[in-house]
Amino acid sequence: MIFGLMVLGGGGITAENTLDSGRAVGQPIPSFYVRAVTGPLRNKSVCYVCRNGNRPCVMVIFRDLEPGLTELLKQIDKVVDRNRAVGLRSFGVLISKQPAKAISRLQTLAFDRKITLPLTVTTDAVSTPSCQKIHPQAAVTVVLYHRQRVVGRFAFRSKELKTTGTKNVLAGIRRLLGES
Repeated sequence: MIFGLMVLGGGGITAENTLDSGRAVGQPIPSFYVRAVTGPLRNKSVCYVCRNGNRPCVMVIFRDLEPGLTELLKQIDKVVDRNRAVGLRSFGVLISKQPAKAISRLQTLAFDRKITLPLTVTTDAVSTPSCQKIHPQAAVTVVLYHRQRVVGRFAFRSKELKTTGTKNVLAGIRRLLGES
């Protein structure tokens, strides 16, 4: 099953407010390297697309620590913990103009909020069309993929990620698991 969904904070989808962020449904996820900030590979350069292989995966790409992002990451953590046996994996990627300066912010977030999914940092090169194709206005993009192909995606502008958006992402993850 393949589904494509772009959800904005209020939950409404219209032609005017939809962001085309992330690779299109059905497209392959290109590999890319990031600096792992948390997790077992901390302080290493790693490609989580490669590491996760053909498993179902939730990739959260964000430009800043948006309101609602922490809750989304915590909820994804819970779903991954409950579904680790079926192979579900996740990771977060902060796109930063100054990756070295962003590391301590991510470490503090993970420690203070007890977020266990691997958090990483990288440059804006990941957002280019040849890589992950992240819309310039997308503050948070969630890409669901399996067998390294996109099966769903969600995009939120700054301050749009709210409870409804988190619920829609979690529903998308449930659909991803039903497909695996």
